[in-house]
Amino acid sequence: MSREWKALWLVSLASAASSLDVTLMFVAYPEIIDTFSGTPATQVSWVISGYNIMVAALLIPAGRLADRIGHRRVFLWAIAIFVTGSAAVGLAPNAPAMIAARCYQAFGGSSLITSGLALVMSTLGPQRRAIAVGVWSTVAGVVASLAPTLGALAIEFASWRAGFFLVAPVGIAVLARRSLISESAADEDAELPDMVGVVLAGLSTAALVLGIVQFNEWGSDDPRVIGAFAAAVVGMAAFLIRCGRHPSPVIDLALFRHRVFASTAVVAVLVGVAFFGIFLALVQFLRGPWQYSTLEAGLLLTPLTAASSTVGYATGRVMERFGHRVVMVPAAGCIALGCLWVAAFAGPEREWAAVWFPAALLMGFGVGTTFPGVNSAIAYGVPPGQLGLAAGTVQTVIRIGGAVGVAAGVAMLGGDLADYETFFTVLAIICGVAALASLGMATHKKEN
Repeated sequence: MSREWKALWLVSLASAASSLDVTLMFVAYPEIIDTFSGTPATQVSWVISGYNIMVAALLIPAGRLADRIGHRRVFLWAIAIFVTGSAAVGLAPNAPAMIAARCYQAFGGSSLITSGLALVMSTLGPQRRAIAVGVWSTVAGVVASLAPTLGALAIEFASWRAGFFLVAPVGIAVLARRSLISESAADEDAELPDMVGVVLAGLSTAALVLGIVQFNEWGSDDPRVIGAFAAAVVGMAAFLIRCGRHPSPVIDLALFRHRVFASTAVVAVLVGVAFFGIFLALVQFLRGPWQYSTLEAGLLLTPLTAASSTVGYATGRVMERFGHRVVMVPAAGCIALGCLWVAAFAGPEREWAAVWFPAALLMGFGVGTTFPGVNSAIAYGVPPGQLGLAAGTVQTVIRIGGAVGVAAGVAMLGGDLADYETFFTVLAIICGVAALASLGMATHKKEN
């Protein structure tokens, strides 16, 4: 195997490792709540939301920093930060320490996503870029499929803490073979984004999540809840105003003048809400009302992750030939149908054949189609010179949506089946809106 191919597999594996911790956190979440039983579940939920918020705020700055000082340099620092952050999560003595470790880990996670994909696309050269991205996607899909089972095995036979050391071998391998990775040309003239805007984006999203998470516990008329929502509105308004005026904004609002991109961004945030909300709710449903063990819950998640990781190539070819909305509308509809299936048919008795597997496969097909769909549709909606910024913007709104989805799940889910029925119905409505928004993703190969 040539050096370039070895580097490609190495970078792809390291980039995919970041998804392992994301899935593991959902599987481990009920165990973490039990470990920190003296801490309110609303506070513990920030181990998920805090990471998503930080990644959302840092994705575009991390990408531009990598462009400026070199993708390889940022990538190696990113894997070191991510692995040490994951270890710190596993060693955290309490919930606040864990939240802090997750926020630190987000610095590595955001840089892994941006610098890793940039290295992948430059490893084999422009002529074989599609092959390189295909390898990267395949590795990510395999890791995503194995993640629930691997995490559940670690938790079942050791503890949830052991699961967060699973990425350590990958980090050690990357750093040990770092000589295989060649540096891409750095652009010293690349502008860093408006850091005030980065802070505003993070704080306003955090305020929104706080208001949602504490809505039931504090009450809708509590000044703290009202203040959180007001801060979110004011902060986001200030962020958008600053993006419109700053020469190097976090998000270029001009991108939204393109109809395809605007529709894609709306679908991306809605699918982000649904995906993170679904994963949180499914794990808690399996561990709660259906009383499965952690290992059993991890195994039962495999159909969803396996379906989502295997359909992307085939549906991508269809989108390339016939346009995105032909596939994206039914894909979002499949997620909605899967949510409605759980809401309508999941009862106190375990019915994995008639209820679980149909719903998991529907959700998996929808997720495995919509996420690649929103990432590829931007190539049809913006000029070629803005593809990097557009891709970072889409990933940012997905993470913001994810933070909102987790917050809504924490606020709405309790121990009653009725809570899950209501939550999955809400998620189905959100996916229905995403299907309608997908009608605006009118692309065709000849337009690219």
